[in-house]
Amino acid sequence: MPCTTILVGKQASHDGSTIIARNDDGAFEAKRLLAHPAREEAASYKTVISHLTVALPEKALRYTDCPNIA
Repeated sequence: MPCTTILVGKQASHDGSTIIARNDDGAFEAKRLLAHPAREEAASYKTVISHLTVALPEKALRYTDCPNIA
């Protein structure tokens, strides 16, 4: 079953904020909520399976992540 994502634009929310919500339709697995801080320096990301390296922008906003605990 696919996951569901809901996007609410600034003009559709009560307080003018952009809202992004997503659920995980898979089997129940414990998750950990991580908040990654904003950063000002360039960085790169290397994928685990294909070992592809992607350059990331110099100025990155804070973001959250919910990886499985196990």
